[in-house]
Amino acid sequence: MYSNVVINAEIARQELAERIARASSPRMPATAHRHLLAQRLRRVADRIDN
Repeated sequence: MYSNVVINAEIARQELAERIARASSPRMPATAHRHLLAQRLRRVADRIDN
């Protein structure tokens, strides 16, 4: 089982990567952005489950 520290670090790392990507790419609709965020969170959740 993962600790909250690991989960929080993973989420923070992804948010940072996302902020960098957003700064260096053209504007993306909010819906697409939310979809990508949901996808990533699902991936983190899957990693925790497995």
